[in-house]
Amino acid sequence: MPVHIVTVPYRYDEYQDGMGRGPKALLRSGLRNRLDAVGVSTSDPVESILKDEERVSGPIAANIGALGRNTARIVAESLEDGDPVLVIAGDDTATIGVISGVEVARPGSKIGLVWIDAHADFNTPETSFSGILAGMPVAILAGLAGPIWRENANLAHTLPTDHIVVAGVRMLDDKERTLLKSTDVRLIEAKSSQRSQLFEAAIERLASRTDVIVVNVDLDVLDPQYVPSASTPEANGLSPRQLAWMIREVTKHGTTVVVCITSLNPGGGSRGEKSINSTLAVLEQSLTDWSLKPKEPADE
Repeated sequence: MPVHIVTVPYRYDEYQDGMGRGPKALLRSGLRNRLDAVGVSTSDPVESILKDEERVSGPIAANIGALGRNTARIVAESLEDGDPVLVIAGDDTATIGVISGVEVARPGSKIGLVWIDAHADFNTPETSFSGILAGMPVAILAGLAGPIWRENANLAHTLPTDHIVVAGVRMLDDKERTLLKSTDVRLIEAKSSQRSQLFEAAIERLASRTDVIVVNVDLDVLDPQYVPSASTPEANGLSPRQLAWMIREVTKHGTTVVVCITSLNPGGGSRGEKSINSTLAVLEQSLTDWSLKPKEPADE
C-alpha cells in the first residue's frame, strides 16, 4: 500500500518562506529513498499552492483558508484509492485544509484529531497573548474561532472536542488552559509521569469514537537538541524514538488516513541539517507499518 505525499510549502500564506522551505528540504534530503529503504513506497509528491488570483488583500486567515481549500482538494483526491496520505507542511495552519479534504473523501465519517505539539494551539483571538495564528488551529477546528478561515477552506463541520487529543504539550497560556478545561479535549502534558499510559488510553478512546483519524505533528514537540533550528523551541521535549512510538500507537488502529508533519525549519546551516535528519528518523521509524483497513462498502 503506497503512501501519497502532499506538500504545503508555506509559512501562513507565504510560499517557501522560513518553515515553508521545510517540505522541499526533506524531499531534497532523500525522504522517498529513505522510506523506500524501510519498505514504505511513496507516490510522486503533489504540491498545494495559492495562486495569485486567489489572494485577497484582507486578513491573512482568508488566504490561509484559500490555500487550505486547494490542500483539501489534493488530500481528497489522494485518499480516493484507499491509501494513506503523508502531508508535509510549512506550519500547522495547513491542518484545517487537511481536515476539509478528509471530510470530502470520507463523507459522513466521524473524524478524530491527534495533535502532537509542544503547544496546544488552542488559543482564540480572545485568549491569545501574541495573536499568532499558528497558535489557534485546534480551537478553529473545534469551532471556537476562525469562521472566515474555515469557510475559505470549505470546512463543512467542526470537530467535537471529545474527538481531539492534544499530547506532548510543554507550554500553555493561562487563558488557553482555562479554555481547554472547559472542553472534552484529552490533554496530555509532557510533564505527566504517566504520559505513555495516558496517551494509550486516550487513543483507544478516540479510536472507539471515530471512523478516521488525522495526526498532526509539530516538530517542536521534539527536544531542541534534536531540532536545534526550531522556530518555537521548548525544553524537555521528546526524542525521535518517543515521537515515532506515539505516531505508531495511533496508526496501528488502521483508521489513520493522514499524518501531517509540520514546522521544520531547514535553515541555520548545521542546525537545520540536524533538524532534517531528526525528522527523517521519525518518519523512518513511524511509517513502516502504516496501512488502512479497507473501507466498508456503502449501503445500497
